[in-house]
Amino acid sequence: ACVCDFGGVAPIMSAGYVAQAGGLSVAPLPRQRTPSPLRTLKQSAPAPARDFDISPPTTDVIYAEDEEVFRETAIRELLKIGCLRENVHEADNGLGALEHLARMQNEGNMSKPLLVLLDVRMPGMDGRECALQIQDLVKKKQLRREPFVVCISSINKVIEVDEKGGNFQIVLPKPVTTVHLEEVMDYMRNWWCLGMGRELPAWKEFELSHIDMIAADDEPVCRMAAYMAFVKSGVTQESVTEVDDFEELEERLEVLQEADAKRPLIILLGQEAWASNLRAWVLEATAAKKLRREPFVVCTSVDSDRIGASTAVENFHAFLPRTFQSNDVEWCLEYCRLWWLTRGHEPYQKAELAAAAMDPNDSEPEALSECSDLEDEEEDG
Repeated sequence: ACVCDFGGVAPIMSAGYVAQAGGLSVAPLPRQRTPSPLRTLKQSAPAPARDFDISPPTTDVIYAEDEEVFRETAIRELLKIGCLRENVHEADNGLGALEHLARMQNEGNMSKPLLVLLDVRMPGMDGRECALQIQDLVKKKQLRREPFVVCISSINKVIEVDEKGGNFQIVLPKPVTTVHLEEVMDYMRNWWCLGMGRELPAWKEFELSHIDMIAADDEPVCRMAAYMAFVKSGVTQESVTEVDDFEELEERLEVLQEADAKRPLIILLGQEAWASNLRAWVLEATAAKKLRREPFVVCTSVDSDRIGASTAVENFHAFLPRTFQSNDVEWCLEYCRLWWLTRGHEPYQKAELAAAAMDPNDSEPEALSECSDLEDEEEDG
């Protein structure tokens, strides 16, 4: 597979062109996998009893950042809030963070929280994929010490707005400050003691049989060839709708907005001319807060090679080559899976704000209020 760089736009990968589009939200790029150090990790002993006395000196920290200057700055800020240097474990990518995470399952302050700080853009394994793998291990109950995962990135607004927080409990800008880190400690304390945290997208389901698909092209033969390739890969034919003009595509999109939002929605778009209008429709629906199901847009045009090398790349999430094969379709579906599992459904908000929006009869917000009152009393004392 060749990798091309389009000046500031994230790379396009062609094993059938899988793109990280500059104008559309991105996800971890499918790649040849390096075996995760946690792949064979099994919980050999129960999780240790929790100690609810949370403080920086007893907190183990894993920090993944590929730029040394930002890593040194963040570590200096961690030391200012009271963290101990020997408890801070550095890595230059997500894979290194996973290696530390595997080792820390049986080392360090076992009864205390484990804090993981991740940059997003890193070589080898980026922060998105690392956070996704961590949550996958949490789902499988393979971690004795479940980490509190925080994003520290210069593209924090992209993570917050386009990806709705992704698989991070908190999203912070770079460079991080002591104010930010003290905020992290407060939220981590509530997460550890009260179980308050964000609902992360990694816990969503992704099954090929639960995908809705729109095949949009004015050429019937091309339209059928495209969607049948996905049907052969596991998408059910009953979930595929064919449209032959943009007006019909708009109508079908509006109908599917009212369908099950837990099902991914894929558009196989064979007409380049419709792409900019489709993107405008998505942006308009988002601004009007009517977009319940954002579509994953795959370019199936016979000119996909040319489109992928042009500015129109920003209108698509993935590309299929003119003479695509089954492995190209599988790459597209894998990229869609990663995109789906790194995007939240609800707008990003931190755990405390999420708690405030809970049912007032729930005990968790009340407990939080009691804890705050106790802290105020201690300060007054």
